[in-house]
Formats: sequence, structure tokens, C-alpha cells
Amino acid sequence: MTDATNPPAGWYDDGRGQRRYWDGTQWTEHTAPLASAGAYDPGAAGNAAADQSATLPYETQRSTDPYAATTPYSIAPGAVGAGAGAGAAGGAGAADPYAPYGAAGAPGGPAGGPGTEPRKVNVLGIVALALAVVGFILACIPFVQVVAWIVLPIAFVLSLVALFLEGRKWPAITGLVVSVLGGIVGALVFAFVTVGVLGQIADSGVIQDQIERELEEEFGTPVPTQDEGEAPDAGTVDGLAFGDTMIWDDGVSMTVSEPEPYTPSDLSAGADQAEDLVFTLTITNDSTENVQPVVLSTLSSGGTEATRIFDVGAEGGQVGIPPTTAILPGESITWREAWSVADAASLTMQTAPSFQYESVVFTNVAQ
Repeated sequence: MTDATNPPAGWYDDGRGQRRYWDGTQWTEHTAPLASAGAYDPGAAGNAAADQSATLPYETQRSTDPYAATTPYSIAPGAVGAGAGAGAAGGAGAADPYAPYGAAGAPGGPAGGPGTEPRKVNVLGIVALALAVVGFILACIPFVQVVAWIVLPIAFVLSLVALFLEGRKWPAITGLVVSVLGGIVGALVFAFVTVGVLGQIADSGVIQDQIERELEEEFGTPVPTQDEGEAPDAGTVDGLAFGDTMIWDDGVSMTVSEPEPYTPSDLSAGADQAEDLVFTLTITNDSTENVQPVVLSTLSSGGTEATRIFDVGAEGGQVGIPPTTAILPGESITWREAWSVADAASLTMQTAPSFQYESVVFTNVAQ
């Protein structure tokens, strides 16, 4: 087997008619005359080393200048690895300083070359991205945006932290973008809904009616309205039973079904009291104008305020989110509201299609 290392220390012909001592790394300044043919003793110290020049394990050629290189040979690049690789397992060469970095057997280079180690998974970045997507969806849904204002900042902070961790960066970058977009979209949706609600309040005259009632209570005399000849709205109607229908003067009606037991899914929030119930609400528009629903129902149970349940994983569709689509004349809309209550036998719900209509109370408490 050939040796892939430098030639051993010893005396060698330097190509100038003399021998020079090679210390195993470079030429030295020590020289000696070449041994004559008659005086040559192959067994003598130095002569045996000099004789190795005929059997050196390199494909070499003598250098005309022994000081021109750090080795006594001009080695063809790759020759050492090629020669030594013949005896190595799988044909891989021994350490070859001339072989390119990363080649099999080259010093400091792993098998397969640099860059083959798989990138680490950035778990925190993936979690941040998932939270950002959930927050973006919630920000687009009116009346549940309060949850998005909690989720989106958390996703933003986690995305920033994930950028400085090892692993792939794209989940963290995507999480940052989605969380920022979610905040912008949520703000726009909130502004749109708020403007619509305020517009309906102004158009319905609720504020004016409140002022008139306060003046009447203060002075004891009914304040005349501008439209004395018009029939007033039905006003707040108390004591309707669940399952009954309330009809306002313009033909718009609303029905709240009797409560039924409800089993929240794993994706629900708000089920924190003794019993969980679900109601089916229906608004029918028999008027001549569109109705923009803004439903803000409240429910009490045995003197305790009930907790609304939001459930995006419920069978048959999401539960707890009121409608926001305008109801055209002659059409109706139905949705479900789930509540967590303290006593299912003592329920009182107050609701209305929007601020334009006086509230109506549905109950199962005997009057």
C-alpha cells in the first residue's frame, strides 16, 4: 500500500549533484556529497533513506529549485487522493490537501460535502403563524373582534422572537405579515360596523325618544312629538314566551325559539356555568325596505347574567355569531345563539333586530 503522507525525513538527491537533508516537512541547509557507486552501502544510515527516492509513493518530478516549494516534489493536484483511494474502502481517498473541500476523505469535509445538513424546524415560527391566521379570521367577524385584539399581538410578538431563532425563517416572516394585515382589516371592519350602528341610531330617533322621556319624567307632562298623527312603535314588549313572534309596525318580525340543551365542541368558548342552552332566532322582513340586522341580545338566568358561547366547530355551522347581511324585503334570516346559564328554568332574553326597533323581552318565567 502506498503512503499518502510527506516523504520521511532523510537525505535525498536535490538535483544539483549533492544530497540535501529533508526534515519531513521542508528542505534544510544541511548538504552532503552524493555517495560514489563503489562506496554506496544500501544498508547504511542515510543511504537507505536516499534509496527511497526510487520508490516514493507519489507521481512526481524533480524541481530544479529545491527551495521553490515547501516539499521536495511538485505534486500533481489530486494525485495523492487518487493513489491512496485505491486501497480505501469504497474507493474513497485518504486525506488529500489538494482535493477540494468537502470531497470524500478530504480533511475537514464531511461525506457528501458541505450544506447537506437539513435545516431545523422553527416551531415557534409555525405557532406564531397559526395564531396570526386565527386572529386574522376573527378580526373579519364583527362582535368577536375582541378576541382578535388579544390573539394578533401575541402572534406578532412570537413572530419577532422566532426571527432570531435557528431554523427556517419563512413561518415567522409570514406570521408578521398576517398579524399586521389582520390588525388593519379588523380596524376597518370595526369602523364600518360602528358607523353603521351610529347611523341607525341617528335615523331611528332613539336619542330623541330618550330625551322626551326624561323631559316627561322631569315636568310630568307628555312632550308632543312632531308626528302626532302617526302610530307609535310597539315599544318594549314584556312577557312574550319563547316561541312567540314579535311584529313591529313596519312589518318586520322576530321569533326566539324555546331553549334546547347544547353540547359545546372543543373549539367553543364561554361554557362556564351550570347548563348550556341554544336558541334559534329568526328575523323576517315584510317591510318595503332593507333591514340591516344589528342584534345585541342579552340573557339572564335566575338573576345571574348568562355567558354567550361562541362555537366555530359546532355541528351545522358556527354558533353565537349574529348575522350582518342586509335582509331584503320579503326575505328572512335564521341563526343560533348558545348561552351558558345558571338556571334553565328561569330565563329572560331581551333582543331586537337592530337599534331602529324597540327591544322585546322573551321569557319562560310565569308572569
